[in-house]
Parts: sequence; structure tokens; C-alpha cells
Amino acid sequence: MTAENWQLDNIWLGLGITFAVFSLYYIVAFINNKKTENATDLYLAGRSIGPLVNSLAASSTWMSVATFLGVVALIQQLHLPFVYMWIQLILSVPLLVMLYGASLYRMEVFTSVHFVKQRYGRQSAFLAAGWMLLIMLMYMVGQFIGIAKVFEVLLGLDYTLSLILSAVVITGYITIGGMKGATYNDAIQMVIMMVALLVPLAAILKAMGVSGYWFPPLGYGDMTDALLEKIPTFFDLKYEPRFYLSLFVALTIGTIGLPQLAQRILTSKSIKSARKVVPWFCLWVGIMFLGIYAMGFAGVYHFALLGLELSPEAADKTTLLLNLAYNPDWVSAFVIAGVLAAGVSTIAGLMIGVATVVGHDIVGVIKPEMNEKTQLKYGYFALAGTGVVSLLVSLNPPAFLITSIFWAFGLCATTITPMVVLGVWSTRINSWGAFVGSFVSGALYIVISPYVFGDLSVGTGLVSKLGFAQALISVPVGFIVTILVSFLAERVVVQAASAERSEAQELVERMHGWADVTRVRYDSSTWLLILCGLWVPVLLWGLVPW
Repeated sequence: MTAENWQLDNIWLGLGITFAVFSLYYIVAFINNKKTENATDLYLAGRSIGPLVNSLAASSTWMSVATFLGVVALIQQLHLPFVYMWIQLILSVPLLVMLYGASLYRMEVFTSVHFVKQRYGRQSAFLAAGWMLLIMLMYMVGQFIGIAKVFEVLLGLDYTLSLILSAVVITGYITIGGMKGATYNDAIQMVIMMVALLVPLAAILKAMGVSGYWFPPLGYGDMTDALLEKIPTFFDLKYEPRFYLSLFVALTIGTIGLPQLAQRILTSKSIKSARKVVPWFCLWVGIMFLGIYAMGFAGVYHFALLGLELSPEAADKTTLLLNLAYNPDWVSAFVIAGVLAAGVSTIAGLMIGVATVVGHDIVGVIKPEMNEKTQLKYGYFALAGTGVVSLLVSLNPPAFLITSIFWAFGLCATTITPMVVLGVWSTRINSWGAFVGSFVSGALYIVISPYVFGDLSVGTGLVSKLGFAQALISVPVGFIVTILVSFLAERVVVQAASAERSEAQELVERMHGWADVTRVRYDSSTWLLILCGLWVPVLLWGLVPW
């Protein structure tokens, strides 16, 4: 088998699997469309989702098409160090719930941008909305690229036709179903993903002669000696310590602020239900992570034995290539259903997030007098428009599937997470600090990335392309500037800052569930200064040439 031989021979299998999975998604969407009566139903599923379904939906949204495609390609390049990358990602939902999920739930907000509006005012909210739209667009581009590649395999069409077809079909069912339809579809898609990954992988490992094939996540140990003969450095930590710190800064802190995960918490029946999502989420994601790493390991082993060097584009298709090499076409078609499920579920969450930001947080702020019917209309327009914009951007995609996704994580860590987390835990953070910190750090992240001004970029190779090197500079700047400008505003615009602080004191204590408002619980400046001090060495280390 060559890297170019990656299409299904039987096109009817491709058509059949495509029709079957999307028919199911449309049925679920139509059922839930009848239950969508207001903006809360459309954007937050009426706050009615239980922990098991929500954990499956959150896991499904978190996975993305990159899990099956781009992530396995990263394992081809990073080898063992990829484990540290995934550990940082899996921390996101537990930290999200602990740091601000419960607080935002008590406020009955729709999104992080909605929180920013209530906490800091309109200007900061519009800035946050702009960043959020860019973040979600970058994230969504990677998903549409992956889905288009899957349609190439399924139907034998070229990339552009595959992209247009997939975008139309996906946008249609998400627009019809709203958040409730997307949530139940996401839960179904997570089950499809787990079965479509683990069962065919067991067959692949068995065909490779692995004795532990019956438990794929940990059953690939038989291959290690043969692999090390071909790639002796596979288990080496190939990067300097700063790389592993940058994973936490860019990925963990960035994922905390992602809107599609936050909205999963906000759709829960109660705060107690939201907290129960965490252990289930870790279980589902843990199973998938171990299985994906086994798939990546098997891919490295397979191509090392064949003596093939894969291009980034071919590496993205490793999961499909392995199944076409070792399993019959009908099994490969089922795996493709899992890849479709992964991509569609993430796109669903992102599209709902974009629609909420546009329909509720932007249009709703500009036209606060809108009734429920008009809000719903704008929400549906925003959903459809999101699909069109993502399609247009994806027509000329980046060469490496996962690049845009990780770049979005770093931008989110830089611009959204500081203003949200600091605003939840301190009444000393004000609109001046939030706005300037977000604007300055976000602009810095873009300027020093390799995609805008190449001469000003920091880091080298994959570390720079994925946004990790930039995050070590921009994220500390985001936190430090937000804190220091807030303190400066208290001295320069004394009266206005004092009035805003007084309002924030009551708001922050209420969102943490306190019945009695003392106005002093979250008023300390000491821990903020300590936090600045902790970020300074990270910033200085990030400035050192890689």
C-alpha cells in the first residue's frame, strides 16, 4: 500500500454510510426543533440536560475530527511527547467547572461573552465577541477541512466539491436542531466514535500480531521492540522543558475559555449536574485518548516497517490508511462514520457558540428590545451564516490540518481566559484592565505568530506553527496587563473605577452563591500581585530565543 492509495474502492459503501449517519442526525434535529420555543432552548437546550448525556456531548465536542486525523498525524511527528499535549487538554473541563462554570451558571448567562457584558460593560463585550468569533472560526476551519477530506474518501470527489457538500449538509441539520438537537446528536456521535475507533483498532492490532489486541488502548506493547529498531528516539523527550510548559499555557489555559465547552456546562439541569459531568467526561476522553495514541503508535510502526516517510497531508489520513490496509472496506466505512461523528459534533458546538455570540451577545446588546421570536430568527440566521463563512474560509486551507485549531487555543488563552477567570475571582479587575489586557495581548499573539509578520515570529518549527511559543509571551502579558491596568485605573479614574468596583463586589459574591454580601470576600489585591510575579519568569523565559 502507498500513501496515495487511500480511497474506498466501493463508492456505494461511502454513499450508504453518509446517508445513514446524516439521516439519524436530521431525525434527531427535527424532533428537537419542535421543542425549541425561545432563545434559551435554542442556545442552551432549555438548561435541561443530565450529566451522562452532557458528558458524552462535551466529550464529543472536545474530540473533533482532528482527533482521528490531525492528532494521529501529530503522533507521527511528536512521538511520545504528544502524551503531554493530551494531558494538558484533558484538564480543561475539570478546571472550567472549578474556575468559573458554576459561577456563570448562577448568573444565568448564555456565554462567556454574556458574562463579560454583565461584568465589564458593552465595550469589553464587543471586544470579547470579536476575539471569540475569530477563535471559533479558526477552530471550525480545521473541522471543515477534516470533514471534506473524509468526504473525499467516501465519495471520491475532489476537495472543493467535498467541502461544499459537507458544509451544506452539516449546516442544515445543526440549524434545524439548535442546541438541544446538537446535544443529543453529540452524545450519539460520541458512542459512534468510541466503537468506530476501538473495535477496528483491535482488528488492526490482531493482524499485526499483537497479543493484547483485545484491549487496544494499552495492548500495543508487543510492537515496541520492533519500532525502536527503526526509530530509537521514539520514547525520548525531544524538546526542551519550556516546550512542556508552553503546552499548559497554550492548551490548558486556552481550552478553559472555549465557548463550546462552557456552553455544555451551562446546558445542565443544575450546578450539581454540571459537576457530575467532570468524572464521566474524563472517563470517555481517557478511553478515546488511549485508543488514539494506540492508533498513532500503530501508524508509526506500520510506516516505519514499510520505510515510508509520510507528508503532513498523508499523515492526516493515517487512521484511514491503516484501516484500508488491514480491514475490509465495510469496516473502513464504519471508521469513517466515527471520523464524521467527531467532526460534525465539534462543528455543531462551534456553530451554536457563534450563533449565540452573534444573535444574543451582539445583536441582543444592540437591540435589547427584541422579542423572543425575533431573537430566534436572528439565531437561525447566525447559524446558517456561520456555515457559509466557514465554507468560504476553508476553500484555501492551511496545509497541516490541526494548525488552525491549536492556534485558536493559544488565542483563547491570551484574550478570553484572563478576563473571564480574573473577573470571576476578583472585584479589583475592572473594564479598563479587561479591555486593554485582552486587546494588547491578543494583538501581540497575532503579530509574533509566523502567519502575519514572519520576521517578528518567535520560536521555530512546529512549536511556532502551533502557537505554543507565542503563548508563553502573550498569555503572561494578558494576565499582567489586565491586573496592572485595573490597579492603575483605580488611581487615575477614581470615581468611575470606584463605582464599577462597588457593582462588581455584589455581582461577584452573588455569582459564587453567597446569600450575604460582605463586599470584601474577593477584594484582595495580594493574590493578584503574586499571580503577576509568577507570570514574570514565564514571560522572560518565553522571550529567550528557542
